[in-house]
Amino acid sequence: MTPATPQEDNILQRYEWLDDNRVIGFVDYYVFDEVCMIMHTEVLPALAGRGLGSLLASKAMEHVAETGKTIVPICGFLVHYLRKNPQHHALVTPASRRVFNIGP
Repeated sequence: MTPATPQEDNILQRYEWLDDNRVIGFVDYYVFDEVCMIMHTEVLPALAGRGLGSLLASKAMEHVAETGKTIVPICGFLVHYLRKNPQHHALVTPASRRVFNIGP
C-alpha cells in the first residue's frame, strides 16, 4: 500500500492520511492565537509500526513552522516524536519543553 501524502482539513483541524478515501491515520490539533495544541495522533492498528504516525507528525511540524506558530504537545506520541527529532524543538513553547523534557 502506498497511501497519498497527508492532507490538512482546516475545518476539522486535523491532518489526515487517506488511502482509497479511507482515513488510515490522523493528527488532531487546535489553534489558539499563536499556539497550536497537538491533541492526538492515531494510525489504524493494522498499520502500526510502519512510521505513518511519524510522517503525520512531521507534516504537522512543517505546517506549524510555515504558519509561525508554536506547539504545545498534548499528545503522548507527539511528545515522544519531538524528543527524538531535535530539528523541531524550536517550535515547542519553552514551558512545554520544560514540562515534557523536550530538548535543552
